[in-house]
This record gives sequence, C-alpha cells and structure tokens, in this order.
Amino acid sequence: MVPRIRKNGSKAKISGVPTLRNLSQEDYRRLKNASDGLFGYTGRGIRGGQVYPCRQTVYKGALPREFRQMMEFVYALELGWRFAASHNSQISRRLLAQAKTMCKTPSSFVLRLPKKTTKSGVWHTAFTTVTCNRNWRTAAHKDKGDFKNGLGVMASLGQFDGCDLVFPRYKAAVRYREGDILLADVHEVHGNTPLLNPDGSIPTLDNEPERLVTVLYYQENMHRCLGSLEEEQESVNKRKRGDPVYA
Repeated sequence: MVPRIRKNGSKAKISGVPTLRNLSQEDYRRLKNASDGLFGYTGRGIRGGQVYPCRQTVYKGALPREFRQMMEFVYALELGWRFAASHNSQISRRLLAQAKTMCKTPSSFVLRLPKKTTKSGVWHTAFTTVTCNRNWRTAAHKDKGDFKNGLGVMASLGQFDGCDLVFPRYKAAVRYREGDILLADVHEVHGNTPLLNPDGSIPTLDNEPERLVTVLYYQENMHRCLGSLEEEQESVNKRKRGDPVYA
C-alpha cells in the first residue's frame, strides 16, 4: 500500500495498491497478471466514508452450479480440518473456538452446503469467507480481519513449482500442492517464495504457470451481523454520522 498520486503528481493522504505504471520492472512482472477475489460473505466496512452492510460477495458471472462446486470444495477442506483436529489437541481447540463463534452468527452469512445428512438439511461450515489468489506471490505480511483464535485453512490448485509459504519466525517453508491442506496461524508473518514453472524454470510474461490458492477463514465480527441482508441494509441506512460501525 502506497500513497495515491494525484494528477498533478503530488501525494494524496489516501493509500492504495500502486498502479502498474508506478511499479518496478520486477514487481510489474510479478503482479501484472495477478488477481484475487472473495467468495462467500464479508462484514460491515467503511470505504470512502460510506458504511457497507454485511453482505454476500460473488464472482461476476458465476453460475449456480459453480457455487455448488465451490461449496463442495469448502466442505471437503472442513472435513480435512476436522480430521486433523481429531489427532491434535491444539488444532482441536482452534476449531472449537471458531465453531462456537460460528454458532452465534446468522446462517445468512455462513458458508453452507445443502446436505441430507443433517436434520435441517443444510451443513453449516465454520467459515464465512474464502480469499482466492491467482498467480499471486505475496510479500511478508500478517492477515487482518480473520478470527484470531481460529486457523487459516489453505489449499492450492494448478501445476507449478515454487511459491512455498515461508514463516520467518520458525525458519520454515511449507510446500503444498493439489490434494494438500495447510492449516496455519495467518496472524504470524508469512510470504511466498517466487512462482516457478513445473520444471523449476523461471516463468516469462508470455509463459506463466497457473496457481490458484484458496484461504478459508471466519471473518471477525460476522457474529455481530443482523439476521439478513435486508436488516443489515436497513440498519446501515438509519446509521447517523459518528455512530459505531456495529451497534
């Protein structure tokens, strides 16, 4: 995040992601084709001085069957987390803490999958949101807005090499590929090594591998959302200047 540049060349007080023309050659190559997006739900937030309600966030043009497939994927990853929790007490405590908070959250804002195996016919996961990154080599950072007592549940898709997830504090790098599930405390500093072709060679602009990473998490404060999007929108519309984001 860098200060925005006005048309006259001066720096503005607002910060944002630098535009492509302001990037170094290395960063330009790394970020030119990178993209990310959210799947699922997001809590209230302020943008440009305006408060947005708890709401569903979707990919433009996604079809109902694609949402169903994505939820099957989320469901499979949650089962993997539950399996790990049954074999590790620390992971189990994290899952239980997140599940308890999920139970306080309106079902309208929880990732869920219709299942005939439950009394209600719906399987509610312990997640509200999925962040998807395509060909994105992240710099060292800490995730913000995730449930602090939970875990980030990650999986990757695609044929590639490199992009190991590094945790400097532990002097460890994790290499995870298709079929793997990575559980990590995303509030620790972490970042990626360079993205490489499947044969280990350095990609070129016209020949890049595709790597899609999904990060599943519970977004903080979602348990403070109202029961439905309509109630959320009405509450935000009635909000007066200076009122807290959440009552």
